Amino acid sequence: MIIQYALDTAGISHREYSSNAEKMAEAQISCLSRHALDGIHITTDNQIISEAMGCRIYLPPDEPPQYKTRILSNSKDLSIIHDVDPNSSGRMPVIINATRIAREQLNNNYFIKTNCDSAPFSVAGALRGEEQFFMDLDDDPQFVFDVIEKCAGVVTTYGKAIASSGAHALTFGDSTAGLIGRDFYKKYVLPLTKQVVSELKESGLPVFYHVCGDTTAILDLMAETGADVLEVDYMVDLKRARELAGSNILLEGNINPTAVLLYGTPEEVYEESILCIKRAGNTGFILSSGCEVPRMTPGVNIDMMIKASKDLDYKNMEKAHKQTGS
Repeated sequence: MIIQYALDTAGISHREYSSNAEKMAEAQISCLSRHALDGIHITTDNQIISEAMGCRIYLPPDEPPQYKTRILSNSKDLSIIHDVDPNSSGRMPVIINATRIAREQLNNNYFIKTNCDSAPFSVAGALRGEEQFFMDLDDDPQFVFDVIEKCAGVVTTYGKAIASSGAHALTFGDSTAGLIGRDFYKKYVLPLTKQVVSELKESGLPVFYHVCGDTTAILDLMAETGADVLEVDYMVDLKRARELAGSNILLEGNINPTAVLLYGTPEEVYEESILCIKRAGNTGFILSSGCEVPRMTPGVNIDMMIKASKDLDYKNMEKAHKQTGS
């Protein structure tokens, strides 16, 4: 889950990376080559859809984009939301074209996972402003359902456009949904997230689903969305996550991005990587950071994650060979 680390090591400003498909692809492919990764994550901020739908965004020279205005901050009139065409609206074409460029350069030799921004609930919160949107959950449930449904259609359309551009997998985040508790999640988040996941999987691609923070209380519901992979943040115990998600869903995670990857020693990163794989059961698991890799992370620490995964796989293979006599 690399954004700022990739653009920084490639010498590309955040503004340029977030608005230029060629630079985005260049940064990610450069990072892949530097670390011999298995694939890349075409992604930037989670303001792509909300911007296309009418929110105003400011792109600082070398920091993540920031909101200037929210389209529904002072209105519940859904007709003011902008119509969206993934091939021309806002920065949606940046993600689509970066995916296309990456596929042309990498072909099928590396896995290309592309972020189609956010799940419907989080997009709806972005359009309204999260604080106001949380109050709407109690004050005006019908409005909440209406705006989430509007967002679901856009997420699906955008995701399918990305699928057609050459991605091997689709992913989206739903961090706002991790803040509302289990009951509200089940009521407002699960139904339309489940619908969108189902529609995106019609493209034939697997769908990854990410919610930041400690999602233990809702992880079984996250599994009900139908996502093929749940991206688990570092606060979640992977052994417990496996129990809650079941054996048919892959898990991705969950090295602590700051305490371990940014500030840890290479030895600590290696040891924690081994523990993560063991906690997850060493099957149906993608070793990754729990959330985005910090910008100034030492490159050697990323290398140690990769080494740990290869070393453990080799040891398990060797043990299996001895047991079978092959």
